[in-house]
Amino acid sequence: MDTEAGPKVRYPAALIGRMPNNSAIAAVAELAANSHSVITRTQAADHLSNDRIATAIRHGWLTEPYAGVIAFAGAPQTFEHRLRAATLATRGVSVASHRSAARLHCLDGLEDGSVIEVSVDRAHRWQFDDDVVAHHVQSLDPRDLVEIDGIATTGIARTLADLGSVVRSSDRVAQALTDARRRGVSVSWLRETAERLHRPGQSGTGILLRLLDAIPSEGRISESWFEELLARCLDDPRIPELVPQHEIRAIDGSFVARVDLAIPHLKLAIEAHSKRHHFGPRAERADADRDLRAAACGWEMLYLGWHATKRPAEVADLIAAVVRARCADQAA
Repeated sequence: MDTEAGPKVRYPAALIGRMPNNSAIAAVAELAANSHSVITRTQAADHLSNDRIATAIRHGWLTEPYAGVIAFAGAPQTFEHRLRAATLATRGVSVASHRSAARLHCLDGLEDGSVIEVSVDRAHRWQFDDDVVAHHVQSLDPRDLVEIDGIATTGIARTLADLGSVVRSSDRVAQALTDARRRGVSVSWLRETAERLHRPGQSGTGILLRLLDAIPSEGRISESWFEELLARCLDDPRIPELVPQHEIRAIDGSFVARVDLAIPHLKLAIEAHSKRHHFGPRAERADADRDLRAAACGWEMLYLGWHATKRPAEVADLIAAVVRARCADQAA
């Protein structure tokens, strides 16, 4: 996702040859290039008359994807370009929402989505193209709205409240919620927003409220969704309670390591072995050094990759066997 100003427009040579070369055109081009190549006719009117805009569209160096919304032909058709055009199409009564908003917020598990999804004030019925999902909502409260990279968007709390109505699994909402909590988002704010928006039969707010209700029994929040999935896989009566983000310390109290999941009384640690944190020469050297220091304190380190979450029963059997062996060693 482009996080700075919109992508600079690169036009085909044949198109450049048809574009008038004057300061007004340059001003509009600069304005569009810093707005994902999409602006409104009203914005362009500060530099170009309606007649000149119509001429530009007729000559093929401007397009009008929606009435009142113009873009430079040849501009990259990025996710942000398409989304901004959809939000501008309704003259200010729609915002990026649901999965599109989750992508703009870079919420875990939803940062690579491609669906163009907007919420439109119900008082303004709007018909989009087939590639835009439009939700006509009761209201768009200003406290639920933010702007991200020049695009009007629902805030994190409203986005999480909406997600459950469009994703297939509540786990997807839980994954995004976990990410938001790791960022320090206020749980009370999330609850207040969900309760304010909730109506009988609404699946999105209902799912979020159930997930929020479960937080007091979760214990310490995990650092990643991968880690949380592993903890779920290992939720087995043969395996003692797993402590997330446990600190291993030496006899003198000095810090040795912090591990993803641990059974402290058995000195058994389980690490979520993700490519992001555990691969590459530097990460591998750091892991080897840490593992040696942990072993010197009597700890055994186990690494589980993403494949472990796909075969939870088999992994639970193996970890239970390791637990039995550690218990036997301690009893000997």
